[in-house]
Amino acid sequence: MRFKLDEEVYEITQAKNEDLNKVLELLVNAASWLKTKRTKQWSYYLTDLDGNTEEVLRSIENEATYLVEKEGQPVSTLALENNPSEWDVDLWGEEAQDDVMYLHRLVVHRSHAGKGLGAVLLDWVEKEGQKTGKKIIRFDCIASNEGLNHYYQKRYSLKEVTHIHGRHSKYEIVLQ
Repeated sequence: MRFKLDEEVYEITQAKNEDLNKVLELLVNAASWLKTKRTKQWSYYLTDLDGNTEEVLRSIENEATYLVEKEGQPVSTLALENNPSEWDVDLWGEEAQDDVMYLHRLVVHRSHAGKGLGAVLLDWVEKEGQKTGKKIIRFDCIASNEGLNHYYQKRYSLKEVTHIHGRHSKYEIVLQ
């Protein structure tokens, strides 16, 4: 899917196996920036990239990871999983439900931050959920990541803060 934002053309495509390094580079870029903000969000991409590559590759193979490019250059990525991961089951306390989708690893390269790309992608995520018949999209972030929590709370209500694997803020998008 192509879209325009501030006269720039972006394209969202389903990531393929050969896109793995592009996706990982985006995740490392985000984790590096977050480290400067004194948050541990995604720090495992900096400390153990090899150990976390399999999860990203599995998401690509499940056709759940998307890549956003501008003029052929990767600028963003996200994953929309139809089935909960072990992490999701721990955090949300339930097994798979047909009407729930899980959003993971939404990142925008710092060179494209502040342009409204994240908001466009969240709108796209909602439309994708509706197209697939989902009723709820769930996602989370580290509770101490004040910037990201503030960003999400401009659009969504905080569902709860849980104390599983540290403190995490949980959000749900209820689709119409």
